[in-house]
Amino acid sequence: MARPRTVSDHAILDAAAAAVAESGPAAVTLAQIGGRAGVTAGALSQRFGSKRELLLALARRESETLPARLAAAPDAAALIELFAALAGGISGPAEFANHLQFLLLDVADPDFCEVTRGYAGAVERAIAGVLGSTDPELPRAVHAAYNGALITWGMTGDGSPADAVRSQLRRLLAGYPGA
Repeated sequence: MARPRTVSDHAILDAAAAAVAESGPAAVTLAQIGGRAGVTAGALSQRFGSKRELLLALARRESETLPARLAAAPDAAALIELFAALAGGISGPAEFANHLQFLLLDVADPDFCEVTRGYAGAVERAIAGVLGSTDPELPRAVHAAYNGALITWGMTGDGSPADAVRSQLRRLLAGYPGA
C-alpha cells in the first residue's frame, strides 16, 4: 500500500520556486528542493520523475496562476501595483540572474517554450481585460515594459525592481483611465 502524501505538490512547487530563485535552475538540486519541502530527493523523483519534470511543473503552475492574478486587478492602477509587487519579490541582482536563467530554459527547451508561449498569451489577455483594451498592441506593450524595466534594472541596479517597473508602467499608461 502506498504511503499517503504528507506534503502537497503546491508546497513542493513553492519550495522549488524558492530554491530556483536562490540557486538557478541549472544548479538547483532535488535534495535542495526536498530539504525546503521536507521530503527526500527520492520522493521528488518518484512524484515528478526528474528535476526537469519538477521544473516543468513549476513553469506550468506559474503560467496558470499569474494570469489569473492579473485578470483580477480591478483597474490599471491595481495592475501596475501588482506588477510592481511581483518585481518587488526579487531580492537582488543574483536572484534576478537566476530568474533569467529560468527564462533561458523557457525559450531553449521545446516543452518549456510551449508553456511560456501559452503563459505570455494568457498574461496579455489578462492585461487587455483589465484595461478594456481593443488595441491588440497595448497589452503586449505593457508586458514588454514590465520585462524591459526588470532587465534595465538588472543592468543598472538603480533603485528597486518594484520602483523600476512602477515607473515604466505609469509612464506607458499615463492618461489611461484608472492609471
